[in-house]
Amino acid sequence: MYIIYELFSFDNIFRLLLKNNFSYEEAIYFILANCSLSGLVFQERIHNKKYLKLLAKDAISPEESAIKSRLIYDIMSCCKAD
Repeated sequence: MYIIYELFSFDNIFRLLLKNNFSYEEAIYFILANCSLSGLVFQERIHNKKYLKLLAKDAISPEESAIKSRLIYDIMSCCKAD
């Protein structure tokens, strides 16, 4: 299972699925079947159907996504209270 606990990750994986010729319905079913989602992601993107506003042309490459995710993780780790 993939872990998707923040909106950035959901948006990017959804766009990548669209870019790889998944329909909106196929992409949401794929995510529901194969991903562990946070409550925020589920409510903000799936329950509120905001995934329907995402476009394949806005997808970033998997390499860029990994860099951005690592940067966000590093920033949050640095700011964490000891």
